[in-house]
Amino acid sequence: MLLGNNLVEFAAPIGLLCILIVGFGEVRRLLISQAQAQYIMGTIFGAIAVLEMEMPISPFEGVIIDLRNVPIVLAGAFLGWRGLAICLAMAMVTRLHIGGIGATAGIFGMLIAGYVGAIWAEVTKSPSNRGFWPLLALGALTPLSFLAVLFLPMEIAFWFFKHAAPITGAIYLTVVPLMGAFLQREILRTEAEHYMRSGASTCPGSGLLRPASFMRETVQLSVSGAKGTVGGLLVISPVCPKWVMTFWGAVATNRVNSAMATALAGKLTHCDRIGLSHGGLLLVPLTSTEVLELENSTEQLGQLLSKAELRLATKAKFRLRADLKVSAVSDATELCEILQMVDETSAAPRLTADPPEDMNKTVKGCLPAAKQQPLFAKLEATLASTRSVTVHLND
Repeated sequence: MLLGNNLVEFAAPIGLLCILIVGFGEVRRLLISQAQAQYIMGTIFGAIAVLEMEMPISPFEGVIIDLRNVPIVLAGAFLGWRGLAICLAMAMVTRLHIGGIGATAGIFGMLIAGYVGAIWAEVTKSPSNRGFWPLLALGALTPLSFLAVLFLPMEIAFWFFKHAAPITGAIYLTVVPLMGAFLQREILRTEAEHYMRSGASTCPGSGLLRPASFMRETVQLSVSGAKGTVGGLLVISPVCPKWVMTFWGAVATNRVNSAMATALAGKLTHCDRIGLSHGGLLLVPLTSTEVLELENSTEQLGQLLSKAELRLATKAKFRLRADLKVSAVSDATELCEILQMVDETSAAPRLTADPPEDMNKTVKGCLPAAKQQPLFAKLEATLASTRSVTVHLND
């Protein structure tokens, strides 16, 4: 039976597991893609698994255990295959480095734990299926990783099942459901926050009008304003290499959109009403006069927008450009039809091919929509209206 002083030994490893909850919630709150979140959280879960191996517990004399499989099974249950793969890779490499007669058994135990978590995630996809009993079942299934001791010599395997398995199984049955409940709570909280944030009229990342808000305000301006107040629509497709989006994600989209909106300041009548389509394109209302001017040539405006550039953490930077399209409208009904058409055509945004050898070269393509939260929520968002609008990604 565990005494009070024995329980103190569990404080540090369990406290270490609590870092998972904090990191999980913070990463999910950031505006980044689902894949990027899995990579980051997989690394965090893997680091915790590695640290757990370095912090074994000895509740009884001669019994040494660790909680490495707890972050692994939770990675399988909550992170998806990308996060699980990274977590497993880090943990298995560390176990191989430690070596010893139990290395093979330890690795197979990790694989079983990850597989248990992945199966549980597949069975309980809906949040309603992740209540107390399913989480308790996850904790009860985690000891299946004990089957890996079959790769140990018989006398050692027998000793493990007799002395270490009972206490380790009890820990799994208690800690895994508890940690899982906290992680699921963070998922529900961040989804609720995201839902409330999505109701705002402007995009928090770029400060531009959301699609519904842009349509509502533009149509209202067209109906209530004088004739020619809204005579057309300018659609701007930012051009950026695919690899930038791969490494910087939605934060690059937000900063590029902000930079181009800043570059348009004072150049068009309705530059304070720039919005976004569902596909991430910039939309600018035009007066009838501006439609006539831009229909003949968008070269001057394109040159203005081409002064926007991205500066990377490596100090390298490359110039952006944009594809421009002008559509004339005669009334509010036609404006609504054009806006809907833009949303349909930009629903699946194009991306560029492989990164160019010279990062300063412009590659044709278009930034995808910023549907997720950015990787660095506290990036410096100040964009100066200078000759060259620069987007910083190295803060």
